[in-house]
Amino acid sequence: MAFFLKNKAAMLQIYLLTFVATVQAHSRLLPGSCNFESNTCGYTSDADFTSWVLHRDGHFVAVEAVNDDVEGSSGSDIEPKKEVFGLLLSPFLEHDEWSCMRLVYQITESAHLEVLQRNEGRSFDKPLWSSQAPSDSWVIASVDLQNSSEPFRIVINGRAGPSAGSSVAVFEIHISPGYCLECDFEEPHLCGYNNQWNVNVNWYVGGGGVQLPYNNMPYDHTYHNKTGHFMYVDSSYTKTFREVAKLVSPMATMPLSGCLSFQYQRSEERGNLFSVFTRDRLGQYQELWRAGLENRVDFSSAPGEWIHVQVDLKAPYSVQVVFEVGFNSPRGGHMALDDISFSPEFCSTDTEPTFDPSIANCDFESGLCLYTQDRAIGPSWRRVSVKPNIFRNGDHTTGAGSFLLAHSRLGPRSGYVSSVISPTLPGNTKFCLRFYFSLRGFNQTEQALAVYLLQQGGKREKIWTQAEKSRGIWILADVTFQTSQPAK
Repeated sequence: MAFFLKNKAAMLQIYLLTFVATVQAHSRLLPGSCNFESNTCGYTSDADFTSWVLHRDGHFVAVEAVNDDVEGSSGSDIEPKKEVFGLLLSPFLEHDEWSCMRLVYQITESAHLEVLQRNEGRSFDKPLWSSQAPSDSWVIASVDLQNSSEPFRIVINGRAGPSAGSSVAVFEIHISPGYCLECDFEEPHLCGYNNQWNVNVNWYVGGGGVQLPYNNMPYDHTYHNKTGHFMYVDSSYTKTFREVAKLVSPMATMPLSGCLSFQYQRSEERGNLFSVFTRDRLGQYQELWRAGLENRVDFSSAPGEWIHVQVDLKAPYSVQVVFEVGFNSPRGGHMALDDISFSPEFCSTDTEPTFDPSIANCDFESGLCLYTQDRAIGPSWRRVSVKPNIFRNGDHTTGAGSFLLAHSRLGPRSGYVSSVISPTLPGNTKFCLRFYFSLRGFNQTEQALAVYLLQQGGKREKIWTQAEKSRGIWILADVTFQTSQPAK
């Protein structure tokens, strides 16, 4: 386990993550939290897989690659090594309110770590988060846990690859009430917020009684004194005309719609810009809010007033929130940020969207929902239910429910098209389409399954296609798209 003892000098953004190793138990932690100091807090290994090992000296649990000198090995260099799988199951949890799980972990070599949610009576575990990026130190992941009316278990799937030294380790699991976007910056882990490193300007932790010689730091907003903490950036080391500092939230693992709130102070001498964006998994930005010229506070006066901002956030897909400050000169001023919160209620009833994207959701358990079929193009999709057996899986929802089936034997000829069409979606809106599909057979075309945007006037735009066989298993597809006009 020598790799866990590595200490690497890191820049600020890595420091903000690895410092979480010093976090102490918090009174607001919910059941399911564990620091693995002397036991596993009710977490157990699935007996059908490799066991997670508790290392009491380092306070972590781990799954490691099989030693080269296993009994029965031929010793040949060409003998393939095996991957090792381990499932760590939490005790049953009951979370009536939205909560956030912060996982402190480390991955080495060709390992993989995945977090899932298991509900009784469901045939499949629900994927929440995964990573296979190796690291030289402990890192933190934030996973949203949606409020649930029934007990569930957290499943931590660790896979150590065949290469030597491959392993997965979990140092701490902290589950606290609220959304992962929320933060008052009083904990060392900073709620998973990360400074995107810039050579000249960066976000730092302010407050805590620390005073820099060249400025008068404000009181924090949480405790209204100089012992509380907040995030802070200034223009002292600006070298170019446009220097940008970015503070990035953890990636939301659930769709979010509601009111994002935060407190900030801003001073300006020769120019700065303060904006808030969302950034999706593809790296695309969308501006939520920009500070006006009137929203400035002089830090030199004692003490400045915090400005409260509320902005509507509508994200039917995973996003990060990015707080961005741009400076034009070394005299561009300062910026402070504190007490980020989120509410599932929109900031104002006047801004609540008139369109609910859930109208396009369907599990086909009781019909086609609001979907329709174009029988003029070809034969219809059939809603069927198949009893699971060794040759065929059941539906994806429960394993014994219904799903849509298009089959060449259902059509009058070998070449045919079956289409199912969603309700109309509004224009100028970004959507994430998520569905599960299964392809079987041997004589598939290059576009066995395709997704189109059907716009008014009949224009069609292909946004996704799949031709490979899936061996009869359900595969998840995610398609992000945006259209300037209403479409189906």
